[in-house]
Amino acid sequence: MTKPRVAGLDQAAEKTGLALPDGTTCLITAPKVRVRKGQKRTLADNMRRIDHVESESARRIIAARPAAIGIEDYAFTMTSSATHRLAEIGGTIRLACWRAGIALAVINVKHLKLYATGDGDASKQQMADAALQYAGARFPSEDECDAAWARWFVLDLLGHPEVHVPATHRHVLAHVTLHRKEGP
Repeated sequence: MTKPRVAGLDQAAEKTGLALPDGTTCLITAPKVRVRKGQKRTLADNMRRIDHVESESARRIIAARPAAIGIEDYAFTMTSSATHRLAEIGGTIRLACWRAGIALAVINVKHLKLYATGDGDASKQQMADAALQYAGARFPSEDECDAAWARWFVLDLLGHPEVHVPATHRHVLAHVTLHRKEGP
């Protein structure tokens, strides 16, 4: 059986990690917004940032033609203004994937950490250590590392594990559903 083409995405308000079906990763960085001292970002500033991250992410994902993508879910415990920007970016990317017929697996952050390390509260360093231990992989950024874990999670969910984590880590696979677009 042929291994399915799967991508992974780790979104943040400033940087988005993307793992492509061939196993390579990249980082998509929102353009810097310069505001004068004492002023806040405007809606237009935020919309330009969202537009850049969404269009660049969607372009790269759709160009890679994955059958499925693992997307790290929002960290609902975050309470910063970045949470709103992230939700706006995440919603547009999910919609772009849906429209392109790419199956979506939205992975709870704790489940992704449990899968990789066995610890739902694992640090970014522990995620990187687990990538090195189980896949022999190092990544230029923590966002790319998390995106790779999202990709590996979905490959395992589909019965094509690319990394072999302990069986005690794999129970979280049962908590994630792969959502497919209905009809054309």
